[in-house]
Amino acid sequence: MNKDEKRKGVNRQMKTRREEIVDGDILSLVRNFCGPRVVSKFIADQKSGYKMERRVLNQINGQAGPGALAPELSLNGGMSYDHLMTLCRQNLNDEEYQGMLLGIGNIFKQHGRLDKAEQIYGMVIGYARKANHSDYVAEALLRRGEVYSLQARWVQATHDLDSSRQLFLKSNNSVAVARIDNIFGANDAEQGHIRKAEQWFARALRRFEQSKQKPMTGTVLMNLGIVKNIAGNWDEALSYYRRALPFFQEAGDLTRIAELRHNMGMSYYSKANYQEAIREFDKSLVFSQQLYNPRLIGLAELGKATAYFRLNDQPLALVFCNQALEHFTAVNSRLCIADGYKLKGMIFREMKEYNLAETYFQSSLLINEEHSNLLNLAETHHEISIMHRQRRRRKAANTSFRTALKYFKSVGAGSDVIRTQARLSRRESA
Repeated sequence: MNKDEKRKGVNRQMKTRREEIVDGDILSLVRNFCGPRVVSKFIADQKSGYKMERRVLNQINGQAGPGALAPELSLNGGMSYDHLMTLCRQNLNDEEYQGMLLGIGNIFKQHGRLDKAEQIYGMVIGYARKANHSDYVAEALLRRGEVYSLQARWVQATHDLDSSRQLFLKSNNSVAVARIDNIFGANDAEQGHIRKAEQWFARALRRFEQSKQKPMTGTVLMNLGIVKNIAGNWDEALSYYRRALPFFQEAGDLTRIAELRHNMGMSYYSKANYQEAIREFDKSLVFSQQLYNPRLIGLAELGKATAYFRLNDQPLALVFCNQALEHFTAVNSRLCIADGYKLKGMIFREMKEYNLAETYFQSSLLINEEHSNLLNLAETHHEISIMHRQRRRRKAANTSFRTALKYFKSVGAGSDVIRTQARLSRRESA
């Protein structure tokens, strides 16, 4: 078995294990809402159904026998999942059923199954609207808006979040409104609108601190750290991250801890402390693997790949980058894929494989343009300009530097502006 086959085998095992964990979490949630008898009936029905169907198929193929009857239990088959929902619907009233669905959506989101989370939150919106339960409509819209945000689907996210805000304002739910402010801030930061992001975060932080919402206070502090990191204030960013960490540890929120460790790694990376960055990425990877969350695993691997690139270990950087791209592709995380393409362009550029590098850079630009990610556009144009310089294409290099500088200025990325201006000045005076 070659290395590719081994890696694919490991990925299949990880996917199966993730599905088992998701299944277990959902059954545990259903048990809490409906009681153990409903779960026992579901499992018994599944086993009975699989045995019957397998027996019929074996008879058709002329291979009937007791050795062919071993069933596999999984909630990911369409019929089994629908059957579970049917049983729950029969045993719960409207509000209980909607509350359970919100919980199932959260499980899918936590484990990176954003497509399933979107589907479940959509179900809640539909049921709640029919039952005139505006509070459930508002909550499901907020959570679906967050899912859209994670997928960089900015238009859909804004629509859901604005609709949710209107409903929560009517019910004077200031904490929910602050949650929406925080998501809007994160979306603006992701797109490079740093000043707007800071305004959203400051507003959300005031509301969370007033209402003593510790986990959400930690989330906003982490997001403020991200903004400071983009602006080039890396020590200030690390200070925000350290303030946020105890809130997540107290709540036992592994997802946020994984994200925080990754963000700390990025700040150490920005400070050129690559070994410390790798240590933080490794910590993030441990928590991400416990969650079996492909997107978070990929982010930690991509962080390590970037650090190894700066340490001039291109083969190891390429290995981690490819692993990260496999995880991003599994959940269709487009902006993360774009980051992976950018790094592969950088790796192939240093290997003097300029045609390959150009292909990956252009693919990264295309995705970032589709999603209006100004910061990533700036970074990619900056890396392209370095490639042009290496190839002694001075005019093209200066054009790319100016484009990068324009984008860096538009998002307020201070340290990057200074770096790009300095390089551009050296090139124009050379």
